[in-house]
Amino acid sequence: MKRAVIADDEKLARDLITLLIEQSRLPIDIVGYAVSGDGVLAIIEKLKPDIVYLDIKMPVYNGIEVMKRVKKMYKGSVDFIVITAYSQFEYAQASLRLGAKDILLKPIDTKQFLATMQRVVGYRYTDNQIFNEILEYISCNYRDNMELSECARLHFTTSNQISKMFKRYFNTNFSTYVNDLRINKAKELLKETDMTIQEISDEVGYNNLNYFYRKFKTSNGVTPSIFRKNSD
Repeated sequence: MKRAVIADDEKLARDLITLLIEQSRLPIDIVGYAVSGDGVLAIIEKLKPDIVYLDIKMPVYNGIEVMKRVKKMYKGSVDFIVITAYSQFEYAQASLRLGAKDILLKPIDTKQFLATMQRVVGYRYTDNQIFNEILEYISCNYRDNMELSECARLHFTTSNQISKMFKRYFNTNFSTYVNDLRINKAKELLKETDMTIQEISDEVGYNNLNYFYRKFKTSNGVTPSIFRKNSD
């Protein structure tokens, strides 16, 4: 379960984000609210959330100033989702250069909100709560040796039942889903970090570098080295 803070001086915006999270049964626990830039800085330091919904226009410090201060002073990791009015969109784009995961325009669109959260959390949501818990487990543990039978045991179900859910909701199987997740994480690291390919292979759960190369090339048509070069 991800921990989130909503920082917006408009009550309507805070209430809407809360409602969307609750209605969509997202794996997000709202641990705090803030109505000013200094307030959200204090909450981040105290509660250490995973996600912060951050309004650009707030009293004391605006959203850009908050992100700059967090980047400079905070030792933890926070995924910022910036909230802004259309008139401030160009200004809000500066937040992307500071590492914001996405920008949501006011009034917040439900479909856009869910698409953003799927990217930030790292997996899609379904109408099946048990399957959502399984997807969250995979998202948090994909670096480890991931076995279907162990996943079934931990979630008090059967391997066959999990396989049926993957087929029904994603038209794929367990092992393909895990492999695709690892490869997508590898692509992010290749584009966004200076880690070596060996380090990335280890980070995403491949113990054998040659096997990682084969899987990556099968999925993307090029080797990790060429993918990184083409992404520059």
